[in-house]
Amino acid sequence: MRRNEPLEEISDGRRYGPDDLVRIGTGDCRGCSDCCRMDPLIVLDPCDAVALCHAENRSFEELLEETVELRLIDGLILPVLKMKEAEGGGASSCSYLEEDGRCRIHALRPGICRMYPLGRAWENGDFFYIYQVNECTHPGGAKIRVRKWLGIQDLPRYEAFVRDWHDLLTRTRDFLDQAENEKFRKSVSTDLLRRFFFGGVNPDEDFYPQYDRISREARQHLGFAV
Repeated sequence: MRRNEPLEEISDGRRYGPDDLVRIGTGDCRGCSDCCRMDPLIVLDPCDAVALCHAENRSFEELLEETVELRLIDGLILPVLKMKEAEGGGASSCSYLEEDGRCRIHALRPGICRMYPLGRAWENGDFFYIYQVNECTHPGGAKIRVRKWLGIQDLPRYEAFVRDWHDLLTRTRDFLDQAENEKFRKSVSTDLLRRFFFGGVNPDEDFYPQYDRISREARQHLGFAV
């Protein structure tokens, strides 16, 4: 999701890489699940969707029946985590938050959740990590290396995927900004959903080669340079 706030208003002003230390230790977040209850918009990418299918041992279509929903995000239809209403009118919470305040899918949680309270800032097609100073309600703690905080195997390959997915979405949005036919815009967005989320990737096989193939096919279909 696009955010247009100046970095100095939402971050500590520093640019972080995977091997930089950031003071974001939370003591395993025990006793706090505020970030899962503030009605966040957690947009899922294809890697997140595959991880959720693994975690739940369900198809993406089955996830849409309970814990995931589709939203229009900056002109494209994309999946997001569904929030559940609290009894008695309290704050809503993530569908994967257990009664004890712990995440049911923590080991395979989406990339946005992994980063929090870090985020990504994009510049000239690449990104760096930022510390979002006004996000976590219990900030501070020990300094932790960004790489360790993310806990992602083969981080360089994952980051390459993130860049490619961001580029594809950006180019698709720019392409659709020039289209006046709403039916055409919807068909393009639906085609991306079909390719990347509805059966396009086999959760039982290596994700990245499958993603690379589908990305090339999608770009060719849209007439983008590959």
